[in-house]
Amino acid sequence: MAAALEQTRKLPYRSFFRPNILSGFFSGMLAHHDLRSYAKSAVLPKMDLSPSLPPLPPPGHRSHANRLAIESELYRHLESMYNIEGFAQTVVEFSMINLPMERRGDSDYDADNGGGITVAASGFQINGFAPIGKPADVDRVLRWVMEYPLSTVNHMMHLVYPVLADWTIQEGKDEDYDKQLFRWARWGRDETTITEAEDTWAESVMIFVQPPWILTEADLEAFVRCPTFPPSNTRRKLKSNERLWGKIWDMCAQKHSRWFVLTTYWGWVFGCFSSGRTCAFTSRIIPFDSTEPTIVQCLFFWFNSALRPQLQPVGAWTIPEVSGEVANYDMQLPCTYRSIFRLRKRLKERDALLAFARQPSR
Repeated sequence: MAAALEQTRKLPYRSFFRPNILSGFFSGMLAHHDLRSYAKSAVLPKMDLSPSLPPLPPPGHRSHANRLAIESELYRHLESMYNIEGFAQTVVEFSMINLPMERRGDSDYDADNGGGITVAASGFQINGFAPIGKPADVDRVLRWVMEYPLSTVNHMMHLVYPVLADWTIQEGKDEDYDKQLFRWARWGRDETTITEAEDTWAESVMIFVQPPWILTEADLEAFVRCPTFPPSNTRRKLKSNERLWGKIWDMCAQKHSRWFVLTTYWGWVFGCFSSGRTCAFTSRIIPFDSTEPTIVQCLFFWFNSALRPQLQPVGAWTIPEVSGEVANYDMQLPCTYRSIFRLRKRLKERDALLAFARQPSR
């Protein structure tokens, strides 16, 4: 044993996952030995912003910079949005029941997909610090979301449910018109492993990321407090929080997903749509450093809830049924000349405002 330790002493921590090496030789327990206690203690690291950014709006103020290229469309029939009562307590109780305290798997590292458990936790030996740097754009905020909470919970799902080995975090392409404001990732079946047509309809969770200087805490609060969506034939311009709802509705419909997470990394909202997508349900804002529940616990709960019919976990959340709805998973979003004309006009206006906002303050 001493010789084996001496040979591997200078290697990165992730090399020390072999079962024949006793965990007692390390300062702290490995996360996969007690996922329940780990998730309870795993608080996300603080993300500081680049000093090159202009000053953020004062607390309680909105940015007025979230100019997503979204307008009212006839195909989008979202009507009402509701808050999920008791979300935090439900997450805590779910984690206590469904996260194991006994060892699962052989490693905190995901040898098949890369990544693994990276969020530090008191009493656990986690060596997953990723030198991502201080964000100055939405791409780097996305990296914080991907490398810490998503990498961690993706591996936890594999450890608890080996049948989900083909479910991975897949980063969305940045070809969207709103790529400077809005990025996304998807937790779902790896598309390269799909061999049956019905597997393309497997449930997934969409993760939407906006930087905190675009989507401030006040903007995020306006999103979760928005009670209704304007009728599809409205002629007025959509408000900032309504455009964000429209963007999320469109993306979830395109990817055939009803479950989503919206985050700035500093704040997290967990949401879903009814089967006909006329109603939506969201949690309140959960801060990144929340301890009851932690973001790791919230993501584990939401991923389980999305796959509730398949996994049958105890206490997962069920989307309420809405009377009179017709499911429309196979819908296609049309592209009209009117939409293209409005989009080009909106993009010109937005790009001019973004260029002005990037000017250094005097």
